Amino acid sequence: MIVTLGDLVDIRAKHENKKIVLTSGTFDMLHVGHLRYLKAVKGDGDILVVMMSGDARVKGRKGPERPIISENDRAQMLDALKVVDYVFVDPAEFKGDQLDPVHAEILARLKPEVYATDGEDIRFTTVKQNTTKMAIIRRDEASTTEKDVNTSTTATIARIVKATQKGH
Repeated sequence: MIVTLGDLVDIRAKHENKKIVLTSGTFDMLHVGHLRYLKAVKGDGDILVVMMSGDARVKGRKGPERPIISENDRAQMLDALKVVDYVFVDPAEFKGDQLDPVHAEILARLKPEVYATDGEDIRFTTVKQNTTKMAIIRRDEASTTEKDVNTSTTATIARIVKATQKGH
C-alpha cells in the first residue's frame, strides 16, 4: 500500500504487536538485486515499510539524468511486490549527509523496531534514537551470486550505453 507521512502513525498503531522494518532507497529500474535486498531485510521483522526517494532527492544524489523511472511508477512497482507492505515516497531534498527534518519525523511517527540500510546513506545518531535496532545489510550480502552484485541501476545503464555505442 502506498502511504503518506500522515499514515505512518496509523501503521504503527495497526501493527502494534508486529516488528516493523523500515528501509530506504531509490529503487530506480527495479531489478533482482532490489528484490533480494528487500527479501533479506523483511527477514528482520514482520512488516516492511519502504521509504523510496522521490524524484527531487534522486536528482540531487545521482545527477540530472536520474531517476530513469518516475517516483509514481517506482512506488507502484514496489507496492506490487508481495514482500513490501507499505511504500512511502520521501519528499525530502538531498542535503548531503544531513538528516532532513522529514526523516526524523518519519522515524518518530513510525517507530520501527529495525531500520535496515546498506550502510551507504545513514545518519546513525537520529536513527538510534528512534529505533530499537539497526541492521546493516549490504546489497552484496543480500545477493546470492556474484552476477547479482552487478545488477545495480547504474551498472545496467552502463551496459546499455556500452551496447548502444557498439551498435547492438
